Amino acid sequence: MPTFKALFDYKAQREDELTFTKSAIIQNVEKQDGGWWRGDYGGKKQLWFPSNYVEEMVNPAALEPEREHLDENSPLGDLLRGVLDVPACQIAIRPEGKNNRLFVFSISMASVAHWSLDVAADSQEELQDWVKKIREVAQTADARLTEGKMMERRKKIALELSELVVYCRPVPFDEEKIGTERACYRDMSSFPETKAEKYVNKAKGKKFLQYNRLQLSRIYPKGQRLDSSNYDPLPMWICGSQLVALNFQTPDKPMQMNQALFMAGGHCGYVLQPSTMRDEAFDPFDKSSLRGLEPCAICIEVLGARHLPKNGRGIVCPFVEIEVAGAEYDSTKQKTEFVVDNGLNPVWPAKPFHFQISNPEFAFLRFVVYEEDMFSDQNFLAQATFPIKGLKTGYRAVPLKNNYSEDLELASLLIKIDIFPAKQDNGDLSPFGGTSLRERGSDASSQLFHGRAREGSFEARYQQPFEDFRISQEHLTDHFDSRERRAPRRTRVNGDNRL
Repeated sequence: MPTFKALFDYKAQREDELTFTKSAIIQNVEKQDGGWWRGDYGGKKQLWFPSNYVEEMVNPAALEPEREHLDENSPLGDLLRGVLDVPACQIAIRPEGKNNRLFVFSISMASVAHWSLDVAADSQEELQDWVKKIREVAQTADARLTEGKMMERRKKIALELSELVVYCRPVPFDEEKIGTERACYRDMSSFPETKAEKYVNKAKGKKFLQYNRLQLSRIYPKGQRLDSSNYDPLPMWICGSQLVALNFQTPDKPMQMNQALFMAGGHCGYVLQPSTMRDEAFDPFDKSSLRGLEPCAICIEVLGARHLPKNGRGIVCPFVEIEVAGAEYDSTKQKTEFVVDNGLNPVWPAKPFHFQISNPEFAFLRFVVYEEDMFSDQNFLAQATFPIKGLKTGYRAVPLKNNYSEDLELASLLIKIDIFPAKQDNGDLSPFGGTSLRERGSDASSQLFHGRAREGSFEARYQQPFEDFRISQEHLTDHFDSRERRAPRRTRVNGDNRL
């Protein structure tokens, strides 16, 4: 006999009709004329039902929807014959029994009228145990549903969306869980900067890095920053924090460092942590814990600049601050002398600046151009920040940016940069480190700015326009001075101009 599956719910209108729900399986169907057929369902035999409410099931293996899926996830296996929504069910014990079975209880659903499922037990104790367990499950489900709705109202979170959360599950930070089996990679904790500063230090920095190797941490500015200023993100980065939130609307040094961090990826995407930070022996604040990294020495000469921006209507007196920002033991800064009244094309005398960097994987080179006003105050003009691992040697034109890290048209620095290994294979200082590096830098600078003896060299060809400009500027200054001395002064006598 053919088997049919119900497409819709149907409620019997007469005693000789079947009542069934959507997806119900009606067996032993006998087709009749007039749009009404007979079939077996729910313990009732050969009762009538409308033929347009069902469809024939060609494959007997598909008697129940998602049967294979239910079998795989159920301890009953292929004995499973359906699923009921327990919280929506009502339990009633039938004292009179049914079909010669004394211990029977019925399960009904308010949403489906005239439908019930009768369950028989072998003893009164078994019946009571079934009823008790079903009611406990229903109460637990109701409690969970009520708790979820309260959380939805309290936290303003959609319950359906919250149930989908697997990763980045927000939990309070528990320092005691770090390094134990209770630590879960799915959990994420958030820290205001004041709380994070308690962990990004020499005492607890290594412990916090261990936490970040397994879990995510998010750090955000404290609420007292009413001016939307930013904290220094470098200690948080070197301690492994993956989500270091900054006030993007504020054009300051932390935001400029953030732009440099993502520079290699086009200011988007993810930045892979250096392999050193994934070494369990690494301590962010201990230089001796570095393994597998080759320290480097950098020699920089600032030769000149062009088209520097102005503050107001005056002529700027620029100087350049060169800073290496990174681990605590690498961070340092130096600066050039200031050039008087020249923001168009200032030139600085030869002076090499030397930096020893132990952790080049986590270090940035930063150029900041300031002007010195009449009160000896420093005013920001332009900046450029780069990761050390992306630098190249030689003569370089450094495009300058404003404090929002936007390009300044035509503004640039001309520098010479040399990068050397700080140590040889035997552990001794290389001939380009320390004193030897400074001596080499001084010699190179002397050759660069006094290179006329080397006709045809690149240094001489580069320096020649600057030397010619300096001579012309001196001649022009002398000319104006002599003209001022020769010019007669006019005096006003009785309303007339007289010599």
